[in-house]
Amino acid sequence: MKPLRTLLVDDERPARRRLAELLARHPAIEVAGEADGVATAAAEAARLRPDVVFLDIEMPPGNGLDLLPLLPPPPELPAIVFVTAYEAFAVQAFEVSALDYLLKPVHPDRLALTVDRLLAARLPRDARPPDAAHTLPLDARVTLGDRQMTRTVEVRDIALIHALGAYSRVSLRGQGSLVVLRSISEWETLLPPGHFERIDRSLIVQPALLRTTERLSRDETLVTLDGVPARLRLGRAASLRLRKHVAAGGIRTPLPRLA
Repeated sequence: MKPLRTLLVDDERPARRRLAELLARHPAIEVAGEADGVATAAAEAARLRPDVVFLDIEMPPGNGLDLLPLLPPPPELPAIVFVTAYEAFAVQAFEVSALDYLLKPVHPDRLALTVDRLLAARLPRDARPPDAAHTLPLDARVTLGDRQMTRTVEVRDIALIHALGAYSRVSLRGQGSLVVLRSISEWETLLPPGHFERIDRSLIVQPALLRTTERLSRDETLVTLDGVPARLRLGRAASLRLRKHVAAGGIRTPLPRLA
């Protein structure tokens, strides 16, 4: 398979150089060109017909979003990955169907995940590898967004995830929750094993945040997680899986004994 031809667009040369250095670690990516503004990027995109554009947003006096109407139309329209220091543009990025949204400084592990998404997106759905993702470290920062707000958090701040079909509700430690367009199966491949546990079809928890449990009956247990105000009601199977995870040593901080 040919490498993905990539155009880097950023008004700061050091930022382009740094991103090029990170992408050089990925043989599936070929940096075919660079541009420092919307006009030059449009000209380079017309000349190179890139597969991917890594696009900065704030490029005074222009804005990276202004480039989108100037790109080649489908089927030659490239995948867009926004790379910016400002999380406030994430909602706009999602609304124009950007493949991903990276915050500066770009973390190598987070970029590796983006590359995997790019490679998976070029394959037919039934040919995409099931492991086409890197797990993220606990200190990686992820941007979560819906139509109302965006929030950038460390992976360690994710307390639990409820499945909502193709969407999921992500509850954050001390920061409320957001509904995002990412399935629970996708989350399962992204989150670091040993730190997160899928305890039933619709629920992933971070067991290290477990604080109290109350057994209501043989089939129901109430669980409290650090920073999450609402108690979690678990059925018997989910409670047993969580208990098994604790017994197997999956918890890295002392926790109360499960009822």
